[in-house]
Amino acid sequence: MKSGIVYGFVGQVEYLVDKFKAELSEKAVVIATGGLVTLISAETDKIDYVEPFLTLEGLKYIADINGMGS
Repeated sequence: MKSGIVYGFVGQVEYLVDKFKAELSEKAVVIATGGLVTLISAETDKIDYVEPFLTLEGLKYIADINGMGS
């Protein structure tokens, strides 16, 4: 079951990346983010960069420019 979930998500990611690149350009850079990103990125060559905390870093940046950061 677990491997089916992982490989299912890998297939979804690869399909979406192919569709996005066909629509945008083959030179589009793929950055993966999220807590379990290493599980997916280890099984595909479609991801260029892994930034597990990109979303949190973006939220901190927004908080900082609005004077709410620490």
